[in-house]
Amino acid sequence: MTERILNSPRTAAGTGRRRAERDAAGLPRATLLSALRAEALKSRRAAPMRIAVAMALPMPLLGAMPVNGYQAFSAWNYWYALFLPVAVSLFTACVAQADARSGMRGVLGQGAPLGCAWWAKALWCLALSALANLVVFAVYLVGSAFTAQGLTAAGTLTMLCCAAANTLTTAWMIPATLALCTGAGMLAGIFAPLAVQIAGAFAWSLVPVPQLLPPCATVVIPTAFIPVLPSGEPLAADTALGGALAGDAVLIWGGLAVCAAAFVLLTSASATWFARSEER
Repeated sequence: MTERILNSPRTAAGTGRRRAERDAAGLPRATLLSALRAEALKSRRAAPMRIAVAMALPMPLLGAMPVNGYQAFSAWNYWYALFLPVAVSLFTACVAQADARSGMRGVLGQGAPLGCAWWAKALWCLALSALANLVVFAVYLVGSAFTAQGLTAAGTLTMLCCAAANTLTTAWMIPATLALCTGAGMLAGIFAPLAVQIAGAFAWSLVPVPQLLPPCATVVIPTAFIPVLPSGEPLAADTALGGALAGDAVLIWGGLAVCAAAFVLLTSASATWFARSEER
């Protein structure tokens, strides 16, 4: 549906006319920052924002409070292994579907190049993912105040690093979901990347270097920050495995670099495809 709208001569002519009118009036072209601001305004009180916050609350609220003075992180594992991928798929699909329902008028009316508008969508979804992970971090931070050792700078930094790693390792899903929602429909956009991500999260032990494969890295890299195994068990259940996964800092940082590169490359490729769809 979206491609038919973009490919129609009427849409292309309208887009060209609006750009010509803006240039003739001396109005500045929209930039990435203005396109990103427009994305934020469209969904800050809509479903994407609500999904990001609502999906982040159940598991930490159930597991963040300490028992006998000690905090368990198994609920955090269930968050980034299961709840986070579902949340990313849902709010990204909502961001993509919002413009499809309006006939892409919001994107085309911004005056920004379509590739720039696509990057704005991807970055806004990445910001929503960061927000969801910060909600989990905040709940655990409050819970840590009631532990035997209380709030510590080292513990706070460690949990914050885990939240940042969770945001980065699932980032590849955002451009994949946007592209599939736009080109193949909402159901394909939601379920295809989600299936790959969850399969990788459960099959990490079958991959020779799971830190370097984003769907597997989501459950492996956090072991370097919080004391929980990919299975959701405490690190004390298998200190040898936990130490092996967290011990090689080169693999940890290399995996994070691969995840960041995957987001950039997938977003660039899908932005190019999206921009060319108007020209055809």
